[in-house]
Amino acid sequence: MTTRTLHVQVPATSANLGSGFDAVGIALNYFNEIYFTEDDKEFISVEIEGLGKGEIPETFADNMVGQAMERAAAYNGESLPKGGAVKLVNRIPPGRGMGSSSSAIIGGILIGDALTGSKMSKEDMLSLATEIEGHPDNVAPALLGGLTISIMDGGKTMTNVVPVGDDLSFITVSPDVEVFTEDARAVLPKEIAYKDAVFNVSRVSFLVSSLVTKQYDRLQYGLQDKLHVPYRIGLIPGGESVLKAAEDAGALGATISGSGSTLIAFAVQNEQAIMEAMMNEFKIRGIDSEGHILKCWNEGAQILP
Repeated sequence: MTTRTLHVQVPATSANLGSGFDAVGIALNYFNEIYFTEDDKEFISVEIEGLGKGEIPETFADNMVGQAMERAAAYNGESLPKGGAVKLVNRIPPGRGMGSSSSAIIGGILIGDALTGSKMSKEDMLSLATEIEGHPDNVAPALLGGLTISIMDGGKTMTNVVPVGDDLSFITVSPDVEVFTEDARAVLPKEIAYKDAVFNVSRVSFLVSSLVTKQYDRLQYGLQDKLHVPYRIGLIPGGESVLKAAEDAGALGATISGSGSTLIAFAVQNEQAIMEAMMNEFKIRGIDSEGHILKCWNEGAQILP
C-alpha cells in the first residue's frame, strides 16, 4: 500500500487573559506536533514523545487526539483508516494552562478532516472544537492564531482575530504544580455583583483596544479582573508574589494563563529579567519552574509539508 504521513503543528495558547474570562485567548510561538502515518495494521497506535509520556493515554480510543480525529471523521460522514500510527511530540506542559488539551483537540480535528476528505471549514472546526472543549477561548487561538475574541451563540462559535506584532513579548513561567481544571472551576463564585460585571466589561474592552492600538502601557489596567483571578491565584503557591515580581521587574502587566498554574507577563523590554524574577519567586518557595519568552503566533495551526 502507499503510505502517507500527515504532520500538524499546533501553537500553545494563553486563555482568559485577566479580564477576558472564557472569551479572550492568544496563540504563542511554542508548539506541539502530531504525526499520522497510515499503515496496513488493523489498529491505530499512539506514541508519545516529550511531556506527558507515561501520563497521557497511549490507547487511541482514550487519547484526546484520537477522540478528536474520530469526531472530525464522523462530522464528515466518513471513517478513519483502519491502521496507522499517531506520534505526539509534546512540548506544551500538560495541566499548566497553556493549551495542551486544545492542541490535542485542534491537531486531531485537522488530521481527522484531512484523512476523510477535507470537508470542514475553519468555522466547522472551531464549532466542533468548542463542543469538545466546552468553551472557545483556548481552541480558537490554537486553530486560528493571533489574539482571539470569541462568543457562543446557539451552538455556533464566532471569533474575531486580531494579529499581534513582535514588538510585544509574553513571558510564561510554569511551576511544577498542576492546577486541575475542575478545581479551578470549583473555586469560582456562583454569582457575582453587578458592579463586578461592569468592572470586567470595561476592563476587557480596554484590554483588547489597548492591544489593537498598541498602547501597551495600559495593559495593566485591562488585565485587572474580578471574575476568576482573585479566586484562582490562591491555587498557585506564591502566585500573587510572582505576579508582583514580574511587574517590579518591568512587566507591563501579568496574570494567570488559562486556569493556571502558568503565569504570564507582558513586556516590551527586560524580558529575561522579568522571567528570572518570576522563576526566583517560585524557587524561594522550593518550587521548580520553566520559563519561556514568547511572541504571538499569528498563523494558527498548520498542516506542514
